[in-house]
Amino acid sequence: MIATRQARARRGVALLAALWLVVMITTAGLQFATVARERRQLGLTSSDRSRDRAALEGVLAQVQARLEWEERERLRTDARRVTTRRMRTLPDPWSDLPVRLSNPWPLGDRAVSVRSIDLGTVVNVNLASETELAALIASVIGETEEATLLARTVLDWRDADALARPGGAEAERYARAGLTARPVNGPFRSLDELQDVWGMSPDRLAQLRPYLTVDGAVRRININAAPAAVLRTLPGMTEPLLTVILALRNRGRRVESLPALLSAVQNAGRSGSGERDALARQLGDAVSLDVQDVALELLVAEPRHATPAQLVAVFHRNGDGTVEVGARRW
Repeated sequence: MIATRQARARRGVALLAALWLVVMITTAGLQFATVARERRQLGLTSSDRSRDRAALEGVLAQVQARLEWEERERLRTDARRVTTRRMRTLPDPWSDLPVRLSNPWPLGDRAVSVRSIDLGTVVNVNLASETELAALIASVIGETEEATLLARTVLDWRDADALARPGGAEAERYARAGLTARPVNGPFRSLDELQDVWGMSPDRLAQLRPYLTVDGAVRRININAAPAAVLRTLPGMTEPLLTVILALRNRGRRVESLPALLSAVQNAGRSGSGERDALARQLGDAVSLDVQDVALELLVAEPRHATPAQLVAVFHRNGDGTVEVGARRW
């Protein structure tokens, strides 16, 4: 009897051990399956990202080829116009790029949206001087003193030293205020970083964002396309000159040359010859009459994951009909 009970006990222990073993094997199997699914999902996500990036690169090449073809056709047309003496002024062919590139570009099973920004119509926050930034901010928010202080904190954020400008802010001021953000002492990588600058509020950033960029190295302002707030950052820009420029646009006309513009200002009785010559010297290296550089923002139109690939590339328009692709930012 005792031997029978002991045998039953041993069988019970063995059964429990077997059950525990089954549970452990099942649990391990589930864990392995979960890991395998996660790795598979990561693999699929990585594959999708690679395909998205390839689609963006492909569309970028298509846009470049199309613009180069159009530029060469324009040059041939201009040459024929010179030969036949048909010198009627034509609009800048790059002035309507935002409209012409707005439809999604299909590539395989992907569709890519393209947004074009004339870099001559915005101010590069990494290149602008304190005076230029203050003029822009004041024009947008309407507060000159606040604009000056905000321009200084922006420059303190991006400059390499730790010396705060009057009313500006370096790391010590952020620390005293208990803020986690600190000036990076380098260029802004995106406009979103401006939200951490001392004195910048979400509302202020939303007001300023349409007039700013971090892309390209453009210092010339497109006088035929830039908004008034950006035109006011030009050296020597005056309200009478700005009025003439905006009046030309309102009549569907464009500035064909800087001397012609300054003569129009003088003829309107808004400047003398001495002032006109001074403006010509100040504006000569600061303005352009056509689109020269654009930033193209390419984004997968129907992404298959939460953070789709995005590419920003700068196109530079040469005078020989070629189009260069400059800096890229993923």
